[in-house]
Amino acid sequence: MYVKLKNCVVLEPGTKEWQVIDIGIRDGRVEAMGGVADAKADRVIDLGRRFVSPAWVDLHTHVYSLGTSLGVDADSIGRTSGVGVFVDAGSAGAGNFTGFKEHVIKRSKVKIYSFLNIGFGGIPFFGIQGGSQAGEIPKLEVADPEACAHCVRNNRRLIVGIKVRLSAKANGELGRAPLRTARKCARSLGIPVMLHIGKPPPDIGDLIGLLGPGDILTHAFRPEPNSILDGEGRVAKALKAAKRRGVVIDIGHGSGSFSYRVAEAALEDAFQPDVISTDIHAFSVASPVHDLPTTMTKLLNLGMPIEDIVNAVTRNPAIAIHRPRHGRISEGEPADMVVFEVARIRTTLKDSAGEERSFAKAIRPLLRVEGTTVRRIPWVASGR
Repeated sequence: MYVKLKNCVVLEPGTKEWQVIDIGIRDGRVEAMGGVADAKADRVIDLGRRFVSPAWVDLHTHVYSLGTSLGVDADSIGRTSGVGVFVDAGSAGAGNFTGFKEHVIKRSKVKIYSFLNIGFGGIPFFGIQGGSQAGEIPKLEVADPEACAHCVRNNRRLIVGIKVRLSAKANGELGRAPLRTARKCARSLGIPVMLHIGKPPPDIGDLIGLLGPGDILTHAFRPEPNSILDGEGRVAKALKAAKRRGVVIDIGHGSGSFSYRVAEAALEDAFQPDVISTDIHAFSVASPVHDLPTTMTKLLNLGMPIEDIVNAVTRNPAIAIHRPRHGRISEGEPADMVVFEVARIRTTLKDSAGEERSFAKAIRPLLRVEGTTVRRIPWVASGR
């Protein structure tokens, strides 16, 4: 079976330049990118110069469905959003990763990777007592680097990094110690740390210096207190220095971690996120997150260029997890793509602080290409 995708607008790899090309797919793999004769194809689909990118990668999700209180079903979200790769951000630790692997990852149609929580039991409890969090490290001994490393070595294909949460409601009383433990484990394995920040303690200024090249700061555009901004409303020098030395800046929207005002100040200060992710979970999916294209839409309307947004949900997160093939469309590799457009759709969307903004355009996923199968994405714009 040979399928030709005609008039595709594709971002040239590693650049911000768009090109209009045809893509030929034979027996599920990309055979040609460029001019493809109609006569060669069994099926020709004219995309009318719509955008085509690799299937989107959501770097921060919680998809240990039914195994934790915050898990959502990756397949159902992927079907309606254009996301092809979900990276779970610490739902499971060394003590319960096997259950996550056997009952969720192996049974899912979409691709799932995991940041392993430095806490032995992951994040089993969340949303108790009206939405409060529960720290997964009641004492430092529960952050066991040896057990963590052993679990990673046995699951190298699936585990892409180590996750640690530090905030007033999540292990914050332990200060920097859990991050040091997570970093020790990650360094021994050559994988990154993903650091969650929330309301202090600890303060972001006391943590950011412990992150090195390739480590990930998630919830980077969270509201005050403990935002990335200094007293003058500009991005703090320590955060700019972290980005320059290769720390990955990730959105991680979630129920409490994305502020329009912080995002606007950061973008005005030329501080763009490297990765756009949702932190989608049972208590954020209905509102304010909804899905990845909705989070992308917010950044688009705040002024982030579309080519940077595409890189932030394809190439950049794929490189961050050391799986670069998920971030490119290449000859000889499996066809796994999303077709989308920037559409005139009016919505009113909330940030994590409850502030509403009305927008006039949205990033709308249209088609999912998996091998030679092309299906419509039943995406519905969120908000009013």
